[in-house]
Amino acid sequence: MLTTPIYRELRKMYPDSRLTLLTSEGFGRVLENNPHLDEIIYHNRKETRNDLKYRVHQLRLQKFDLLYDIHNSLRSRWIGWQLKRHTPKLERWLIEKRTIARELQIIFGWGQLFNGRSQREQWLAPLQRHHSIKLSAKTELFPSTADKNYVKAWLKQKDLRENSFICIGASASFPLKCWPLQNFKQLIERIIQTEVSVVLVGGSGERETEELVEYFKSSKYVFSTAGMFTILQSVSLLEMANTVIANDTSIVHLAEAMKTPSIALFGPTVKEFGYAPMLAQSQLIETDLALRCRPCSRTGKGTCKNRDQQICMYSISTQKVWDVVKIQLPKAKD
Repeated sequence: MLTTPIYRELRKMYPDSRLTLLTSEGFGRVLENNPHLDEIIYHNRKETRNDLKYRVHQLRLQKFDLLYDIHNSLRSRWIGWQLKRHTPKLERWLIEKRTIARELQIIFGWGQLFNGRSQREQWLAPLQRHHSIKLSAKTELFPSTADKNYVKAWLKQKDLRENSFICIGASASFPLKCWPLQNFKQLIERIIQTEVSVVLVGGSGERETEELVEYFKSSKYVFSTAGMFTILQSVSLLEMANTVIANDTSIVHLAEAMKTPSIALFGPTVKEFGYAPMLAQSQLIETDLALRCRPCSRTGKGTCKNRDQQICMYSISTQKVWDVVKIQLPKAKD
């Protein structure tokens, strides 16, 4: 979803072009209905070598003029090299992944190497170098009317109004990025004491969400949609929320793409990596401690290197988050 500015700005700069996106199955479906794309080709990331060769053959038939490599991986470089072999005039633009810069910040704390540029702006850089007009790095997603109506029907069934509830994503891809479950429980208790409803969001089988569902099973103010909706239906739900609170995960970016302000909790990762919230109303909350071990990884993957386990997340108090949340609380239903 953070690549969506590229498609819009490419269309703006080259209005008569045909834009084809090659992406993977699964989360790639979040880009469906994008009006700036003429075609989306989905591929299985576990495809065989023969499957990949056939895919390249099919792409070669389209005779592209430009290949914009947003992934810059071994696989995408190989695809580009194969296409270039048969179309010598094919122009290739590669993004800079800033892998070395991240490693230098992790090891030496050299955050200045990022120059304050977000990852959205970084992915736009190849296009920006070819145009003097300042390009917009705002993200956008396009759930269908059917997606929105499905979610509206669910809200009506639960007697929830649009913009009257808060969405919370308590899980993350890696445990290091998770704010303590006890803190989420305390925060939700404070929210529902004001008679504002909470909707838990995320995928099916996520331990943190399941425990919160069990803990609040008797509350009339806490609901769960974990694993219930498609990705674009979830996006519709986030659009209808008043605020979204989550760890450093895709939930924050999904919400912001729909212009819903978010409160993002950062621990092992830092804003310099380029994934901080973008909206003026959104906020990033992190520890007040000067931890030499932070950041400890590029994605939050791995094990904690501090003897005070996950101090970067545990030192973010419930009170600190509540002080931000209470300002944005919607009015309780009459």
